[in-house]
Amino acid sequence: MLHDASGPTWRQTCYLPAAGPEIERSEVALALIGRFASRGGFDLRQVPRGHVLHLIHAGEGVVEADGRPYPCSAGSAFCFAPGVSIHYHDRRDRPWRYTWVVIVGTRAGELCARLGGREGFWARDDLAVTRSRGLLDEIEAAYRSEDHSPFFAQAAAWRVLDALSPSVVAGDRVGHLATAVRRILDEQYGMPMKIAALASQLGIDRSTLFRRFRELYGCAPKEYLDRVRLDHAAALLRDGAQAVGDVAQRCGYAGAPRFAKAFRARFGIAPSRYRG
Repeated sequence: MLHDASGPTWRQTCYLPAAGPEIERSEVALALIGRFASRGGFDLRQVPRGHVLHLIHAGEGVVEADGRPYPCSAGSAFCFAPGVSIHYHDRRDRPWRYTWVVIVGTRAGELCARLGGREGFWARDDLAVTRSRGLLDEIEAAYRSEDHSPFFAQAAAWRVLDALSPSVVAGDRVGHLATAVRRILDEQYGMPMKIAALASQLGIDRSTLFRRFRELYGCAPKEYLDRVRLDHAAALLRDGAQAVGDVAQRCGYAGAPRFAKAFRARFGIAPSRYRG
């Protein structure tokens, strides 16, 4: 989803993910990505309500947080924190161009503080802002097209934090994404699904995901998906209201023969007999 906005000295375009309010309940997610370009002389005061990370690509200016000035130029990153009074402005001859992202979730404050080295507002010049530009382009393209998993916003936040400073999320990102994959399998088991393609969309190596998923849940993602599908299929068959072929389709199987083979291997009985 796209939103355009402009003022006398600036213009920006914002993109939202194809996700619902559940991202607020996740550990961390990227709820918005904005592309901002000043014409010079940009000047704004505000008191943010959330955690907003800014990555400067060009220009020079100053961000004042609770009255303290922080010079910020190309390569700088600064992060708003809820309730901190902000006044930020750029030079007329060196207008800012930056990307800003809204970070939400139950761990948003903790992870933003870890990235900045302190709680509240912070500004740094030593994060990998330049290295993150390709990733930001990828996230924008996904949000622009809306062709992505509802859980992509969670993966996007972890990937941005990891790109800026890998030590910030060491050990967290893969485990979190493995948990996100499990939620996808639990909620979308009836959809055609390739685990490798899902891993790719979430920005994680397939073998790394499989290894971490097995550590957390005791089996590979494909095995977990098969269990979920067959458990739901068994419940539907016990209800007796649907034909075997309909149950197979509803539980994500390409056809009744493949479903029957998997069902027999799991329960030791044909689905038609299980119904009775």
